[in-house]
Amino acid sequence: MSSPEAPGPGRPVPIRALPDSAYVRMSLVLRLGLGVSLAILIAGLIAYLIQHGTESYSVIVSSNPILSYLNLRGLAAGLAGGHIEAYLTLGLLALVATPILRVLSGFYYFHSGGERVMAAITFAVMILLLLGLLVLGPWVH
Repeated sequence: MSSPEAPGPGRPVPIRALPDSAYVRMSLVLRLGLGVSLAILIAGLIAYLIQHGTESYSVIVSSNPILSYLNLRGLAAGLAGGHIEAYLTLGLLALVATPILRVLSGFYYFHSGGERVMAAITFAVMILLLLGLLVLGPWVH
């Protein structure tokens, strides 16, 4: 009677598959995030075009209409005031947050399912996403 060998160099690591419901929930995060952000963006874009349809492209771009809504206080005030630009900013933020939430949900399910290697890879992806968004993005700009 031989005992099973421990995983190591040259030996496969046992794979514990997550339940199908975990993968369904992770994909649902992407679908919902994309759907919500697109709905906000499309509605905001239509409203913006109705309100500012006669302005030229260069005037809109040079004025940077969402700049004052890129902080929490400005966004909250803009949404409360019904400013279309604030809703466009909210849609963009939802679009950016969607892959971050997907990676977080992946980390949660892999970690809770005992898949340490996949949890570590997912955590590394999360760190790279946040570095790109919070450090490299502002530094490049």
